[in-house]
Amino acid sequence: MFKFTTLRGRCSVLRFVLLALVLLALVHLHFSLPPGAKLYRPKWSWIPRFSSSRFFHKNGYFNQACDALPGADRIVITVKTGATEAFEKVPVQMLTSLLCAPNVYVFSDMAQKIGDIQIYDALDTIPSSVTDGNTDFDIYRMQQKLQDHPEKIASVLRGMRDPRRPDDLAAWTLDKYKNLHIIEKTWALQPDMDWYLHIDADTYVVWPSLIEWLQRLDPSKDAFLGSLSLINDLPFAHGGSGILLSGVAMRNFLVTHNGTIERWDPKVHDNCCGDWILAQALKECGTDVMNSWPTINGEPPSTIPFDNDHWCQPVVTMHHVSPVEAQQLGNFEQQRLNKSKPLIYSELFMSFFADNIPEQMEDWDNTSGDATVLHIHSAEECAKACAKKEDCFQSLYNGEECTLGTKSIVFGKKREPEGGKKWQSSWNTTRIKEWIANQESCDALKFPYQD
Repeated sequence: MFKFTTLRGRCSVLRFVLLALVLLALVHLHFSLPPGAKLYRPKWSWIPRFSSSRFFHKNGYFNQACDALPGADRIVITVKTGATEAFEKVPVQMLTSLLCAPNVYVFSDMAQKIGDIQIYDALDTIPSSVTDGNTDFDIYRMQQKLQDHPEKIASVLRGMRDPRRPDDLAAWTLDKYKNLHIIEKTWALQPDMDWYLHIDADTYVVWPSLIEWLQRLDPSKDAFLGSLSLINDLPFAHGGSGILLSGVAMRNFLVTHNGTIERWDPKVHDNCCGDWILAQALKECGTDVMNSWPTINGEPPSTIPFDNDHWCQPVVTMHHVSPVEAQQLGNFEQQRLNKSKPLIYSELFMSFFADNIPEQMEDWDNTSGDATVLHIHSAEECAKACAKKEDCFQSLYNGEECTLGTKSIVFGKKREPEGGKKWQSSWNTTRIKEWIANQESCDALKFPYQD
């Protein structure tokens, strides 16, 4: 296990640690994939330069790819992370998903540097009337004490629990205070840009898709786009999927309605989530969320439900993407013949899963749940029940229940036995191949709300 006394090392130290993290994760991933499954492996050397948040491949390859995508200079990306996870996630994200992004700001619950990546404290301007005596900030105060020993933060505080709700991590509870102030600080750092995309450290942005989409939108309109979710029947844009705000919406919120954040700060303690709070504050200013799913998407590739409706849709974001998956996606993007072309779901499926889906897997959850078949006592019987149902693509047996997937195809993820249950997944690969062959070609590309 690597231990560092400071995060102010040179870029060479960062590259070494990043490589070690990726290699360790790839070893873990290797043993979690089915026999014969393929990984995208890098065939080049990453040479990062962190100044101005720009990164370039040593042979100029990505220089050319980034230059082929105009309009990036008017887009700001913010990354929301936490001190307990930043070192693990942010460097990989910068070297893959955000490789071509010229304006990137990283915000956390502690100011620090990883190599030359500056991470801003999103919470340091919250008034003491909100933080003093507030147990939500216990972990924040402890992080400040450990700021000179960052190697201890993840090991000591990652498992810390919320004293009010012991089932929740303390870092997760603190996280909800960040969204409003990330918006505020970003405007102070770079105001009056065309677009602001706010993401998490485990969000993957497909840059060519984002560039193409924003070229079809009007930045002079008051726009708030995201993957629509509901809490207490109130809509909001799911933060990890990505929150896209036009410069006009940012100005309306922060300048025209200056003071909104100060009014909401005391309310955060008694509410759930930062993305929900942001949406309610924006709504007070007359800005409503515009549902942009599945273009803005909350799943990693392995749990995306591929179906007829998705097939020709463009992909701009993916969420819950691990550092290893981000590396895979980055490698995949480099191997694309047309790197400036927007990515659509069919290309993602054909590149990652079409030839990799096995007939069955042990200790694997493919999330099948569209129908339940009674009186099934084995994974084999469950798979046969799927075969008898003409619209069934896959099945899942957990030792107690047989469920079928009829609406979409999902690869899924590893799931260890738990509580006497053992997850066994099956796929009807013949039917899946027939379904793929019957898909129409994707011609005219259409993004949400395009002009």
